[in-house]
Amino acid sequence: MKDNLQKIIEQFVDFLMPALTPYEASLYIFFLRNSHIKNNSPEIRIGKRTIAENISSVRAITTNYAQVTKLVDGLEGKGCIKIGDTNRDGTLYNIFLPEEIPSVKEKLAITADPVEEDFFTNPEKRKEIFERDKYTCFYCGEKVTPENSTLDHLVPQSKDGKHTKENLKTSCLICNSIKSGKTYEEAAPYLLKSIQERRNKK
Repeated sequence: MKDNLQKIIEQFVDFLMPALTPYEASLYIFFLRNSHIKNNSPEIRIGKRTIAENISSVRAITTNYAQVTKLVDGLEGKGCIKIGDTNRDGTLYNIFLPEEIPSVKEKLAITADPVEEDFFTNPEKRKEIFERDKYTCFYCGEKVTPENSTLDHLVPQSKDGKHTKENLKTSCLICNSIKSGKTYEEAAPYLLKSIQERRNKK
């Protein structure tokens, strides 16, 4: 839990805190500290009088039973906690981590890095590249067929080149073998020599 504390704080500040009133935020932090962080458990059993005393000490304003009831109901309504049974030791509260709260989940999904599409290994995506390039080798300009065409990584995979649409170019087998793991700049002299030799033979 303590290893994830930074992530919890960031998610609370960035995504949950704006949705809470100052008192709700104080109570949620109190619950979080005395459940997950202190006991590595999502549950805490506590009386409303004890809650009122703790919130009052934090906010320096007197909090009464009715206010605490309103606060815990507000937190439950926002999916931050689940109110359980009550006995002589107090009420059982299940405290959800920020990433488990529906409103935070939605915001995390929006801000998550999009999945990078693979245009190299997916046959349908490969076809998109060939059609985009009109079955023409990016390097020598010769027409290729579906049978003898291949895809080349402009930035080589060995240099962290991705399987993205922008980094993939239609290539004939000869140019592809010459360029191999080189960058375009590194391969340019060898490609040019090969292209000239092939054209002289025609």
